[in-house]
Formats: sequence, structure tokens, C-alpha cells
Amino acid sequence: MAKIEDLISEISNERLRGEIAAEVKKLKTEKKFGLVFENHVPELSFLYNVSIRVGASVVKRGAKGAEVYRVVEISEEEATIERDGLCEVCNLIELIVVKRYGEAIYPSLLQMDSLTKNPEKPYHAIINADNYHALQLLLYCYEGRVDVIYVDPPYNTGARDWKYNNNYVDANDQWRHSKWLAMMKKRLLLARRLLSSEGVLIITIDEHEVLHLGLLLSEIFPNTDQQLVTIVSNPGGSFGSNLSNVNEYAFFIIPRGKDLVRGRPIQATPSLFDQQINQQEPEPVLGRLRKRGEGSLRKDRKNMFYAVYVDKETVEPKFIGEVIPFGEKPSFEEVDGYIPVFPIDEKGVERRWNYGRETMIAEIIKGNIVAKRDRKGIIKLYKKEPAKKLKRLNTVWTSSEYAAGDYGSRLVNSIFGKPNVFPFPKSLYAVIDSIGSVITERPEAIVLDFFAGSGTTLHATCMLNAEDGGQRQCILVTNNEVTPEISRQLHADGYRLGNPEFESNGICESVTWPRCKYVINGHRDDGTPLLGKYINGREISKGFDENLAYFKLDFLDPHEVAFGSKFEAILPILWLMAGAKGKPHSIKGSRPYYFPKNSPFAVLLRERHFEEFKQAVKERDDITHIFLVTDSDEAFRDMTEEIGGGVRETFMLYKNYLDNFRINIERII
Repeated sequence: MAKIEDLISEISNERLRGEIAAEVKKLKTEKKFGLVFENHVPELSFLYNVSIRVGASVVKRGAKGAEVYRVVEISEEEATIERDGLCEVCNLIELIVVKRYGEAIYPSLLQMDSLTKNPEKPYHAIINADNYHALQLLLYCYEGRVDVIYVDPPYNTGARDWKYNNNYVDANDQWRHSKWLAMMKKRLLLARRLLSSEGVLIITIDEHEVLHLGLLLSEIFPNTDQQLVTIVSNPGGSFGSNLSNVNEYAFFIIPRGKDLVRGRPIQATPSLFDQQINQQEPEPVLGRLRKRGEGSLRKDRKNMFYAVYVDKETVEPKFIGEVIPFGEKPSFEEVDGYIPVFPIDEKGVERRWNYGRETMIAEIIKGNIVAKRDRKGIIKLYKKEPAKKLKRLNTVWTSSEYAAGDYGSRLVNSIFGKPNVFPFPKSLYAVIDSIGSVITERPEAIVLDFFAGSGTTLHATCMLNAEDGGQRQCILVTNNEVTPEISRQLHADGYRLGNPEFESNGICESVTWPRCKYVINGHRDDGTPLLGKYINGREISKGFDENLAYFKLDFLDPHEVAFGSKFEAILPILWLMAGAKGKPHSIKGSRPYYFPKNSPFAVLLRERHFEEFKQAVKERDDITHIFLVTDSDEAFRDMTEEIGGGVRETFMLYKNYLDNFRINIERII
């Protein structure tokens, strides 16, 4: 283009020179330089559980590619379908409803199962879905709130490891690179909107697409620091086209000015990683004085429950009360103008301090105990303590703990008690160190992995929580793809997509959900304990003090939503929006309003009952999210003004759902 501009300057005819220069200028604004690839025909949305109706677009089950037909007539068990003017009759069971990119679809979540180990902590979530639609759903719940996104997408090696429009992409596909980039771009644009202002995106990749991905990330995330880390994941090497491959890569997309640190001793002894990093002098931090996590209840250490009295105005700690015998209720009366603070959490659960009474007195005398009010005015105690030393990450990670064979494949095989469970799972410790570099100092972080595979990211989040009593929440999204070999056998046996026998062999059903369930429980479903230890010495059979909910993405008829007949179908989405706290709920029957037990949200279902609903909300100071069912924007504004103040957020149903929760349309990006 620069050469053309030089030649234009040599044109003597002023009018011609001006017109050509204008056209070149226009071309420069439209022409993309750097990474250039075809966008392709967008992916189809396969709606396996949606009823087939006249006029619907459908594809044939098991067909290669995605030839789309239109339904022109339906009998009891058969449908007449048409394509390019040619009609044929098919059994309804052989057809799948599809939507093209740009046609709106309306999602819901079906709760498949759940696991509760600690009702006071938020739930992790596994969503069985195509990740593009799941990301659009998650925008409704978590836009601008996710602290770290860690993904391990298909590497596009040419080994038929992913599909585009229902067809495997292999080395013979001349468009495989641009198809891969088109697939990734759509998802990364959505991921960008999910990240918080300080959120970090981490993507692992190998040599097949690392250069293309780097250019794509520069385009989508232009105002960030882009770091490429080399991770030695296969020390023994695997033979490539010329050289033996021992490593893969991880892109870290970091907000400008944000430091990544690794401040936790995950290893029992210093690793090669620890020996390679540069240490910086730390700043003091405030550590929470109330015990969290395992062993944090009053009954666990009965001599660590007493009052710390603070000044009413300055909240400066002054003196310590006596230990209150277990079973005796604490007194909240002031003493000489000083307010008692007990180790009681926001839900009224009696816990314990980190220190005994004598140690607490000594720390107050030293000036190490600090009291602060949170945004609700609740006084909380902290201890001044040296920060964990900030450790700047290197761009080459060589620790033996990052070996995917030992700490990925063999670990997963051991968890299931059988070989060849999942191809190429990540090393647990590589994922811990990756996401830990972002959320070590964020004990309530939200973690997302939308190419979840075997579930290593959730496993890593549980490990981080176990170290410091954190309440980090992990959301996994993975499809339920069945391997071609097993799929052929199932088809031969008469099973199709949607059959329980078929679905039980998919990734999510057979690997992701059971792996996460087993590691949290510390044992398999048959009760056999998981063997071995983590590298920090923790017994794998100990499990984790965590909760987990398993959902499947489904789709709704918008007319049924508008008439309010699908409230139960969107209830899990409201639960996620409110922090996934309290056991996932399901309801039956009609009611004027709904207050789920132990979850901080409320739903007004019948507008005429607003006054009693408002009074019920006043009696629940833990409510943070309020959903109001009304067709009137004015009524919604009036009710919000009356009820939504403080830290509460209000949302309009069902118009809000239909207008803002509609997905698969161009404007979402």
C-alpha cells in the first residue's frame, strides 16, 4: 500500500490523483492488515431438546457437515423436509432443530445434580453446553465480574480434535486455520466482556496456532500487556516434524499496570520454579482474624471465642473480654462506651478467632490488631502482618510439577482407577500456578474455564481455597462430545444423541462431572478412597470443603417465558446471578413471590402482592438481588425506588429476560 501511495504522488493529473488517493484511503480503512482470515459461514446452534415444528430449520442426525432443511409438514412420527426444492420424508427422531448465527434463542439451565459439603460457601458450577451459547448466558450473570479466565482450547493439530458446523476439522481441510480463528474470535469477544477491570485471560496453546493466536489476541485486547510463557509440559519430549517437542505456551493477557504474583507455598519444598523467580520487598497487609474454612467453628476451639472491645467512634481495639463458655450466649452490650466484636460471620454463625486470648492481648499491645467497618457498617478485625513476598513470574517454567504426564494423565487415571480416561489433561500444578498468579490475594475470586475438558481448573481452585480458607468460585463449561469410535458403536447399537445411554459416554457426563465430584468427596461413587498425596502433603482422600452444582444448557420458547410459565427453568440463572449461594433450588406450583432458603435473592411473581413482598424483603437484610415480574417499565421503576436501595440490585422479569437474555444474535458481540 505504501508503494501505491508513492506512485500516486507521481500522477500529474490533479483530479485523477485526488480520486485515486481517496479510493486508496477508503481501501486502507476497510482492509485489515496483520492477521487476515475468512470468517466462514457461522456455526450452527444445535438444539437437541427443542420440539420440531413446521417451518423449523433442521439437520439430520449423524450426517457429516450441516446440510440444513426446512420442515414443511409433520405427521405423528414423520416430517416432510425440503432443501433446494427437493422434499423427502424422515422420522422425527432423526432430525435436530438448528438455529443459524443471528437467530435469537433463549437459554435455560436444567439442574442435573449437586454436591454440598459446606452450605456456607458458594457453589462451583459445571455447565454441559456448547461454550459459545454458555458464554452468552454467563454474560447475563457475570458481565465484568470474572477475575481470571483460563482456557485450554483445541490446538488444531489436524488430528480431528474439534468440529466446525458439525464436521471434524482435520489436516486435509484447507481452511482449518481460518475456521479455528473464526471459532476462537467469537468466543474471545464474549470472554472480553466477562472479565473485570483487573481480570486476566490465560490461554494455553502449542506451536500449531501460537503465532495466529498471538495476532488475534493483539487485535481483541489492544490495551493490555500480552505475555507469552513457555511451560515445559513434556520433559521427555515427543517427536514433531523436525524437533522433539517438550513445551507448550500460555498467553497471559494482563491489564496495563497489573502485576502477577505467586505468593503461596503450594510445594512442600522449594521447586525449580521457586528458585527461578525474582523476589521484591513486600508491603504490609491485613490478615482476617476470624478463622475461615475447616476447623473454623466455635465448637472446634472453644477457648477462642471471646469479645474484642473497640472504640465506638474510632473502632480502635482497646481490651479483651473473658472466654465465653461453650453453650453460653454472648452479650452484645457496650462496656464503658466500647463495642464488643465476636468472631460471628455475616450469617450469624459462631466461629472462632485465629488466636487465643493471651496472644490476642499481646498483639493489641503491639498495635498489630486493626478494626474496620465494611460497607454494611459491620466491624471486622484484622492483624497487621508482613505480606507474602511478591514473586515476579518468569516467562519460562521448568518445574517437574508441570509435567502433564505425571500430574495430568496419571493423576486423572488414578482418580478414576482406570487408564486412558482423558487425552492430554493439564498438570494440576501448572493450572494452580497460572490462576494462582492472579487470584492468590483474591479469596472470593470468580474463575471461568469455557474449554473445561477433564475439570483441572476447578480442581486447582479447590486447592487454592484449601490453602487459605478462600471462597473462590469456579465455573466450568464443556460440551458432552462422544469420541468418534464410541459414537459409531452406539449408533450401531441403536442409540442416538439425547438417549441417556449415548449421553453417559460424553466428556461432561463421563469425565468432567465425576472427576470434580470425586476430588471434592475424596472418594468415588462406590466409596473407594482416592489414593496418594498432593505435592504439599495433603491426602487426596481428604477431599475438599466445597460445593458443586451440575447443569445442562437448554432452550425455551419465548412465548412461554413471556406468559410466566417457565419460571422454574430460569431459576438457576437467577441463583447464579446472586452468587450461587445456598443449595440450588427448584419449585413447583404457583405463588405470589419466592424467597429461596439461604440464597440472597427474592422474586416478586405477582405484582399485586408487592406491598407484602416489600415487607418480607425488609425482614431479610441478606438480600442482594431482587427480581420483579412486571410488564410495565414505570411500575418497575417505582418498585425499584421503593425497595432496591443500598446494596440491592433490581432486575425486571420477564421483559428483561426476553430483551437482554436473548442470545445468538449479532449485537451480543
